[in-house]
Amino acid sequence: MGSRWLGYSQDNLSGKIGLDYKLADGNLVYASISRGYRAPSFNAQAFFDPSELSIAKPEQVTSYEVGAKTQFADRKVTLNVAGFYYDYRNQQFINVDPASAAQTLLNIPKSRIYGGEAELTIRASDRLTFHGGMGLLATKIQRGSVSGVNVAGNRLSNAPTLTFNATIDLTVFDGGMGKLSLHPDVAYQSSQFFEVLNVPRLRQSSYALVGGHIDWESADGRFNASIWGKNLTDKFYFTSRVDLLAGFGFDYNHIGIPRMYGVTLGAKF
Repeated sequence: MGSRWLGYSQDNLSGKIGLDYKLADGNLVYASISRGYRAPSFNAQAFFDPSELSIAKPEQVTSYEVGAKTQFADRKVTLNVAGFYYDYRNQQFINVDPASAAQTLLNIPKSRIYGGEAELTIRASDRLTFHGGMGLLATKIQRGSVSGVNVAGNRLSNAPTLTFNATIDLTVFDGGMGKLSLHPDVAYQSSQFFEVLNVPRLRQSSYALVGGHIDWESADGRFNASIWGKNLTDKFYFTSRVDLLAGFGFDYNHIGIPRMYGVTLGAKF
């Protein structure tokens, strides 16, 4: 049974159709088509101007995905891969007016996203394991305007083209003195925009974050200690940026965490 809310229909029919096929060697391939839905939304961030009292149309995305889940070398190597295509209609987002800071809830009528991702785990031995992941992403607004500007052809916000992460779990020793293990990690992402106007000044360039931890646990499991660090190269980067230059003379930025390190101690009683 349908209903009406402030002039926008909330009627929706969503679902998923999928096919899984298990190969003779135990590996799995799959394909699916699904549709997601987000109801009409009222702007709860209306603080500065009556124009902020806006309503967004319902959002809908149709997803097409294919992939495989595989294991090799006597299950020592696990590889999962997937490819996807998203057809977005009326994607909802908040637009901030750089002159007044007014926040309006808008729709992007049509956009598309496609890409792929892979996850790899290699158990080289009982003491050494490698974990890695990679994502490829291509986004494009196919139809839409923001603040009177045609944004067709622009990239969607918060959508780096390439992401990558890797972690190593290495047990140095495990015996009467307890267990000592090393866990270095790195995470990389390519450049991205934080808004759909794709303002060059607000673009975040690519960066990598290096971290890790060294763990020790007593032989009886009662005591443990960890030395950890994040962003060890002290990379300066932004997690979000908002254009307020025209009205306020500055950009509103959120900055990522700087270099952090510490020690954690634990005991079980």
